[in-house]
Formats: sequence, structure tokens, C-alpha cells
Amino acid sequence: MAERAQQSVPETPDAPGEKVAQDTQENRSSGSWLSRLLIVALTLGPAAAGAWLAYFYYPSLAQAAEQFSGTKDDKEEKKPSVEYGQFMELQGFIVNPAGTDGTRYLMINLGLESAKGDVLEELKEKEIVVRDTVLKLLGQRTVEELADISLRAQLKKELREAVNGILQKGKIDRVYFTQYVLQ
Repeated sequence: MAERAQQSVPETPDAPGEKVAQDTQENRSSGSWLSRLLIVALTLGPAAAGAWLAYFYYPSLAQAAEQFSGTKDDKEEKKPSVEYGQFMELQGFIVNPAGTDGTRYLMINLGLESAKGDVLEELKEKEIVVRDTVLKLLGQRTVEELADISLRAQLKKELREAVNGILQKGKIDRVYFTQYVLQ
């Protein structure tokens, strides 16, 4: 029996179909190797190109990103925070704009800010005069002027100057629209 175990049996296929199966299996394994290589190349190629571009063009990319995002480096000075004063709100202004014959109206509430508390006390004392002044100023504006958002800063400035013309103890620092409805 030992002699039989030592005899080498040639590994030849018994049937001709087995050889064809071995050849196709070898082709499949070499084809899958090529497809894997192609997938790796297609995946890593764009990543390598992106890394190369970022390495050589990083300063200009960083400047462009900073410009479009509006952020600056931390090295630059930070803007000082806004200091707010004390507030008073005047509510319930309803005005017919100029040239509407009462068919349109503006409903508005104002917030007035001052760093001094005694200015707000004076505003409370003179509220009737302040309300009348605001109504006169807003009533002189047309619907087009009141609807134009770009003119709102100018309108706030005019309102602040008109109210400051009434006050004697100090000045209003800022005017806010807490409600602004144009119908």
C-alpha cells in the first residue's frame, strides 16, 4: 500500500470539459484583478488630482473662500460689540400715505433707544408731541417711498432727527421699526 501512496497520479482531467472550466476560471480571476485595478485608479485618480490642486493653489483658494464667505482671519481686529441703551416703544401708528386718498395705510410701531434714562422720561412726558411729529413725517411720504426697503434707513434717520428736535435733556441714539405693515 505504501507503494501506491508513493506513486504519483498525474492530475489530468478525466473529461475534456474540466480543462475548459479551469481556463475560464483563470480568465475570470485575471479579469477581476483588472477590474479591481481600474476601480482603484478611478477612485484615487480624482482624489490625487484634487490634492495636487489644493497643494499648489491653496493660497488663492483660501483667499477666494474668505472673500465669498465674508470671514476674516483671527489675526485681524474684532469689531467692538454694540452697546445698547434703554428702550421705549411707541405703538399704534396708523398713517395714510400721501396721494392715496385714504385707500392705503401704514401701520407702524417704533422703538426708541437712548443711553440716558432721563431722555426716555422726557419722551413719556412729551409723547403726544412726538406721536404728532411722527404722524406728520410719515404722512408726507408716498406709498412707493414707504414700500422701498432701501429708503428705510433714511426714514429712521429723519424720524430720529425729528424726535431729537423736540427733546431738550438729550438725544435718541437709534430708531427701530418693531412693526411695519403697508397695505
